[in-house]
Parts: sequence; structure tokens; C-alpha cells
Amino acid sequence: MTYVSFAPQTILKGRVTILMLACLAVASTVTGRAIYIQLIRDSRIENLARRQFQAKVLIRPRRGSILDRTGEPLAVSVETQSLAANPAKIPNKRTLASLLARSIDQPVLKVLEKIREKREFVWLKRHLTENEIARLKRLHLLDSTGNMAHGLWLVKESKRVYPHGELAAHVMGDVNVDSEGLEGVELWANERLQGKIVSVTAIKDALGRPTFIDADAANGLQEGEPVQLTLDASLQYAVEQELKNSITKTGSRAGSVIVMNAITGEILALANAPSFNPNDKNLPADHRRNRALTDGFEPGSIMKPILLSSALSHGWKLTDRVWGEQGFFTLQGKTISEAEQHEKFEWLSLKKIIQVSSNIGAAKLALRVGPDFYSNTLRTFGFGTKTDTGFPGEISGRVLPRKGWTPLALANIGFGQGILVTPIQMLRAYSAFANGGWLVQPTLLKTPLKGLTPSAPHRIMNRKTVEGVVEALLSVTEEGGTGLKARVEGYRVAGKTGTAQTVDPTTGKYSHNRYNVSFVGFAVGVEPKIVIFAGLNEPRGSYYASETAAPLFSAVLNAVATRFSLPAMTASTPHAQFSPMNDQIQWSLAKTTEPNRNESEIQWQGTTPEGGEIWKMPTLHNFTAREALRTLQGHKFQLEIHGSGLVRAQVPEPGKPIADGTTIRLILAGP
Repeated sequence: MTYVSFAPQTILKGRVTILMLACLAVASTVTGRAIYIQLIRDSRIENLARRQFQAKVLIRPRRGSILDRTGEPLAVSVETQSLAANPAKIPNKRTLASLLARSIDQPVLKVLEKIREKREFVWLKRHLTENEIARLKRLHLLDSTGNMAHGLWLVKESKRVYPHGELAAHVMGDVNVDSEGLEGVELWANERLQGKIVSVTAIKDALGRPTFIDADAANGLQEGEPVQLTLDASLQYAVEQELKNSITKTGSRAGSVIVMNAITGEILALANAPSFNPNDKNLPADHRRNRALTDGFEPGSIMKPILLSSALSHGWKLTDRVWGEQGFFTLQGKTISEAEQHEKFEWLSLKKIIQVSSNIGAAKLALRVGPDFYSNTLRTFGFGTKTDTGFPGEISGRVLPRKGWTPLALANIGFGQGILVTPIQMLRAYSAFANGGWLVQPTLLKTPLKGLTPSAPHRIMNRKTVEGVVEALLSVTEEGGTGLKARVEGYRVAGKTGTAQTVDPTTGKYSHNRYNVSFVGFAVGVEPKIVIFAGLNEPRGSYYASETAAPLFSAVLNAVATRFSLPAMTASTPHAQFSPMNDQIQWSLAKTTEPNRNESEIQWQGTTPEGGEIWKMPTLHNFTAREALRTLQGHKFQLEIHGSGLVRAQVPEPGKPIADGTTIRLILAGP
């Protein structure tokens, strides 16, 4: 038998060869794979690399400023810093959480929870204060060169700041931490203010921080535009101070004041109390509500002049009388009484009803006017619908549907109960008394937002009616009237007090100790024509508007007179400046002084048998086409214009009667 033996060296050499071949195979495979990865596209691996080194970043432009009518900034954006972290890069999380908690005033467990998240980016604190940044430095989390502890970094951001604090806070509103509007003008004009946000690709460093961004994509960034308000910051401040003083003196729960130009509809001041500082994010929501536009209330006696205008428009005179029932009037089993028990009026003229604010007189007048006429008047003045300022949260109020107007409901609405209105609605209604009978569009913006075009003024009363209402309103601030404390030395004040019971939420019935009080009015015979609403909710002690809202109105009118240098009347010409027959809207728009304005105004002549209005054709000679249109604005005439230049001929001729639907032809020619 033959035996074959292998030397140990031969066996070892074979094993080494096999191992080398295996290593070579592995190396070849790895090399081949590397070559494949480098030279041939692999979408899965590309996505992994992109996720590791690239990120999508939203770049927000600087938010536009909000300015008052003079250019004073009320809301601006400033640069600030926020603290962010990459939890995956943070060692010693518990120790760091303790230091961070001390720096940014947050609970340790909350910070620890954030830096334990399985994410590459978390916010630890947005919009750091100077004190917080100083504490980060003191605890050596931030060095003098701006470098931070491993896994932390500071991000530059834009922060909204309101330099005047509470000033016009309810108009300004507020933004969230990302500078997006939440309420007020900030929400209303958010699209214009915020500009165009772009999403760009950024390269991340080892800590996950964005470093390089796509510059071409960033070019699409569009800065926010400024928004200019009609408010006057100086007047706004004075009005807010007067409202605060009145709240303190009367012990009222809340209050609102609005000041508006009766010709243009521009709101010059709008104040609410209690107020808030939009720089402070921790105040109750109740303080943030813009009560002047978002809260409805039963107006009480400030509604009586609206009733008077309805009566005068349908043939009544100021000297016409109703029986005052000597203090008590029973209707459908309910008793209507005067505000004070000692008031036991007998015969009352329409003017006297307004002057002494008789509830029974107003109730009986409403019954005489009738539900059809009066409900139509309320709709004409815009009650029951929004004023269309566009402001977020504005409500329409509520007017009882016509079919629900029982005699008792009609009587109640006559003296301002059983109807829900807003302060801005009441102010707009009284503006029609101040400007000659035109309903104007209230506005808070000097430049309307896209898609928000204010409606043109339109006539709702003839000047004869306006003249009668203003005469009655003047008597309110004269001896014997309820508004003596609304007077301001040097001015004739037309206005009306209102004291209305509020509904007790527990009983659902009118309360006997909770009232809303108000005064609405204007100085007569001065320019600019400015109307003021002053209202207080639930004053304590003496609750009558004559003792609470009237003095507030007087103080605000004083502030208005000072701010706009309203000319006071002299003793020698106490009535010279009062001319309610002048159409204030047309006066403000007219550009030529050639025509006689008394002849160039539409004058009311009477009514047709069908109830339509009859007017006297004005003289339009030497008017431009634009002026002629403005003069005839608010009426349902058919207008034909031929030629260009100035009016040289007109049909019908001046002084002829015209009614709705009349065709008016104007022939224009050059000089």
C-alpha cells in the first residue's frame, strides 16, 4: 500500500491563495459597486444624499409697516434671534437642558423633551430677548464670536413690534410668532403686508444648519408693502386718554369712541377700553375685541333722530305734536314710561321729543309713522347690514323682520330698544345729518386693499329733512335739553344722548341696574365736518348718558378741535357758520368757484302722488362733466353728456321740476 502525504507548507499556501482570491473578489465587488455608484445614477442613493445635505427653507420677507395718516409708524418689523437645535448632535442632553432652561426661562423637562426628539431641527425659543442672550453668554452656551455649544445655533428672524404699545391696538391687531396676521389690520391686510414667501433649497452643514441657499430662487422674494391708515396717531392718543379717564370716573365696564370725517368717511380715531398691548402675547382675548365694530348693543334714545328723519321725510313738521300721556303709556298690556318718574309730559312737539328725550313721545310717533315707512328708513340708513369697512369681525347688527313688527315692537324700536346696532353704524347714520343727507362709506385705509373698493356716497335724505333734524339735535345741548354737558365753549353742538337698558343674562329680561350709555354728535358750521360716537358700558352710580357719555363726548370734541384747529364761533356771529342747506359732500368735491352754489344744488320740492321725490333742476352752467356727475350723484336720473369741456347748455332748464327717471342732457363745449 502506498501513502501520499502533503507538507504543511503546501496546505498553508493553498489556504492563503483561497483567502486572497476571496479578498480580491470582495474588493472587486466593492470597487465595481463604487464605480457603479459614481458613474451610474441611483435615485434612491441620490435621495438619501439630498436629505442628508439639502433642505427646503422658507424665506419670509420683511413684513410691511403699518402707518398712520401722517406716516407715523404704528407697527414695524425688526431683526431678532431665535434659538434652534439639532438633537442628534447634542451630547450630555440632561446637563445641557438644565443650562438652557435657566437661560430661556423654560422648564427643564420641556427643554429635555425637545432635545430628545428624533429630529434634525427643533425650535427651543423663538424671538429671544436681550436678557436671554446675555444669560446664554454667561452660562458659556454662546461665546463672544457668536459660536454656540455643539448642536445649538441662533437663527436670525423678523419680529413684529408696536412702538407705541397700546396705541390703536384694536385696529392694529396682532401677528403670530411667524409674523402672520391673526386679527385686526394685521389679518385684514395680511396679503399686502407679508409680501411673497419663497421656498428655496439650502445646503446643510454637519450640524444640520442651513448654510448656502439657492440665490436664484431667493430672487423671487417680494418684500411686504406698507399699509397706511386713516387714523391720526396724535388724535388717537388723546382720544384713548379721554376714554380711560371716563372709564375710571364712571366705573364703566368698557367703552368705545370713534371719530370720523363725515364727508370722506375716513375714521380718524377708534378707541376701545379695556385695551391691550400687542407686544404682550399673554393678555385675555376679551381685551382684544374691537367693540366698536364687533359688538352690538341696543342704542336707546340715540335712535330717536332716525325716527324723526323718517317722520320729516314723510310730511311731518318739527312743530307737529303728539300727546305725552303724562308719563305712562299702555300698549298691548305693557307700560311704557319715561326715563325718570317725575317726567310727566303732555303735548310734545317733534322737536321737544328729541330735546327732552321722551320715550312715550317717540313710541307714539313711531306708531304714527308706521312700520312700513320706519322699517324702510332703517334699511336706508344701513341698519341690519355691515358698513362694509372690510374689518375682520364686523357684524351687521339685527333689525326685526318687518313681519314681526307688532305695535309694541314698533313702539320699542322707536325709542331704541328691540334693535341691535353697532357704534360704527350709529356714527355713519349721524354723519348723514352732518354732511347734508349723504350716506358715506366708513374707511380705515388710505389706499383700499385689492378687491375692496369703497362705495360712493349716496343721498338718503333731502336737505329740508336734514335741516329739521339738525335743528332738533342742536336743542339737545341747549337749555332744557339732556345734553348740556356735551357742549364745548365756542361751538354749537348737535347731538343726542342715549341711555338703554341691557338684558340680564341670568333672567333674559331687561335689567334695572345695568345700562349702556352713549352720545353721538358733531360741531355745527365748522370744517372739516367731524362726527363723534362716545359710548360706555354699564357705568356705576349715575348711569344717565347726560352725566356720563355727554362729558366724554365733550372731552373728545375738545381734542378734535385742538388737533385740527377747528375755528370757534365769535360772539358777534354765533350762527354765521351754520348752513345745513349747503351740501357738504358737493362742497368738498367741487373744484370751480364760478357757479353760484345755491343755484347749483339739487333742492327738494315735494313728492309725487305715488310718493316719489320731486327736485328742482340745478344750474350746471360752466361745470365740468365730473362736477355735474358729482352734483347729480345719489339720484336715479338718466344722464346724457354730449361733447367735451364745460357745460354750455342743459335740458331740463335750471329751476324746472325733475323726478327719479328724468333724462338730463348736458351739452359741453370748450371756452
